[in-house]
Amino acid sequence: MEDVKISVIVPVYNAAPYLERCVESILGQTYGRLELFLIDDGSTDGSGAICDRFLADPRVQVVHKVNGGQAQARNLGLDRATGDYVLFVDSDDQIALDTLAYCLRLQEQAPADAVLFDCLMTENREAVIPASQETLRRFSGDEILRFFMEESTRQARLYSPCLCLYRREVLGDLRFREGVFFEDVDFKYKFMARCQRIVVSNQVKYIYYITGNSTTSGRLGRRGLEVRLADQIIYELTQQSSDPVVRRLGKVKRARTAFSLLGRMARYGVKTEEINEDELIVQLTKEHRDNLFTLLFAPIGFQRKVLAILLAISFNIARRVMNSRKTIY
Repeated sequence: MEDVKISVIVPVYNAAPYLERCVESILGQTYGRLELFLIDDGSTDGSGAICDRFLADPRVQVVHKVNGGQAQARNLGLDRATGDYVLFVDSDDQIALDTLAYCLRLQEQAPADAVLFDCLMTENREAVIPASQETLRRFSGDEILRFFMEESTRQARLYSPCLCLYRREVLGDLRFREGVFFEDVDFKYKFMARCQRIVVSNQVKYIYYITGNSTTSGRLGRRGLEVRLADQIIYELTQQSSDPVVRRLGKVKRARTAFSLLGRMARYGVKTEEINEDELIVQLTKEHRDNLFTLLFAPIGFQRKVLAILLAISFNIARRVMNSRKTIY
């Protein structure tokens, strides 16, 4: 597949300490026929100048733009992409040097519209990807959305747009919702709905570095609450499916929203300058109690079901338990 070209899209915003390592992991790929789009989204920390330094490589294209958010930056990259496949990488992360070659090898074995791989989530910037026995799963037709909803119920990182090589022809006009957070949740579902065949590997090809700037961890603020809109969109999309399992798992996804937000509040607290904690606890607890039985019969772990019961009984009791047992959430 030496004639195949891959478009790699990296939205860049104030990532100066990590950007060089990220770009080098892409340009150093063992499969070199790629185009790299560095979309500088109005950075103020010198990231733009770092991007420009890589223009010496003819495969690199740099776009400097006024800050408009990660979704807008990714969409701009998609509009310019000319490759057969597309890969997204975040500017503070990196990929294994054989990521592209590995994905193309799987494509060569059996053509697919997407190759999904795993990630290592770590705070350690010197982390090394561990070796493991390869396991491959292939899905086609209606199996794809069923797999996606079942697996994402257990592992929310499946919604990440970065853990997948996309066939650009299948992406077509699909774009991220702009001006919002959690835009990647429904993007991934909509793409999977377009696929006819996918291959899923357990091999780690992406290193996701945990920082203090995530909208999915740490103290809950207004941004974190936007997951409710994303989950509602997923719910509405799944209810259009002819597969009763997909529809049921869409209800589970919506039921988990209040549960996940309450769990995050119990563990990390809230940004009190943005949110009235007492009012939100009352509101979310009511939603959670309404959805409790859906969660108890959902494909989630036993500890999570115990936590779901505790949160339905008393937020304060659940908070004390969570802060004494760090592994329950």
